[in-house]
Amino acid sequence: MQASRRTIGDLGMLEFGFSSSGTRVIFLHGGPGLYGYMQAFCESFAKHCSAVYYEQRGSKQGDMGIGIYHHLQDLERIVDYYSGESKPIIVGHSWGAMLAILFAGRYPKSVQKAILTSCGPLNQVQGDEFQKVINVRFGDRKEYYDSLWNAINEEKDETKQQKLADHYIDNIMEIYQMDSVSGSNIQPRYWDYKGAHKTMCESDEYIFKGEYESALSKIHTPLTVIHGTYDIMSPDSIFSLVRKHVPHARTFELARAGHYPWAGPRREEYLEILKQEVK
Repeated sequence: MQASRRTIGDLGMLEFGFSSSGTRVIFLHGGPGLYGYMQAFCESFAKHCSAVYYEQRGSKQGDMGIGIYHHLQDLERIVDYYSGESKPIIVGHSWGAMLAILFAGRYPKSVQKAILTSCGPLNQVQGDEFQKVINVRFGDRKEYYDSLWNAINEEKDETKQQKLADHYIDNIMEIYQMDSVSGSNIQPRYWDYKGAHKTMCESDEYIFKGEYESALSKIHTPLTVIHGTYDIMSPDSIFSLVRKHVPHARTFELARAGHYPWAGPRREEYLEILKQEVK
């Protein structure tokens, strides 16, 4: 399916499967700064909707100093642009799901529905859980990953820093997915480490201060949460916190699905759930 490129000021989008009418579905990728890995999925899913792949700033090797405030402003502009005949639906993955929570809590009347897939930690308790599980998955390579992460942070040469970051992502994707077969389907085009650094640091602060959990309590729009049992965060942990603040939320647990459920063995089940929730 041929994509159409759309720009709104300095913001770029790819549109797939667009019709002259109907609801637009805006996909928010993760990372932050992890560009490109959802594009093929959006293209394939476009037979079910008018799909918008939003190219977040701070993800394209050139945007600097992009923080959460900027992401919320950008998303507000995009949602407003696609609010024609009906309010759009936002589908967020990983960090994109966390951004969707902040947006839906801040602008509760702007979207028709928010759908979260493989959401990251939303408070300090979940942040500690995340770190504990990922350390277990590192196993005897934990020291290597820690040293690589420190090398990325300490590198002053931007080109060398980005190469180290790319190497880190190439090695860590399988840990997030727990499925070596599907790894080739989820490789990002690149991870803009420096462009995303401010957002990463702010997101850690938001987790510690409970800003994501606070945003959940302000969500009144329909909310759907899809999470795999092989993900780093457990479905029980995510679902219990969501239900505490959003009793009307719909939750779907995918057995043996990793962080990228459309790329693994539960792909068809995930696609069917998403298709029905978009409808």
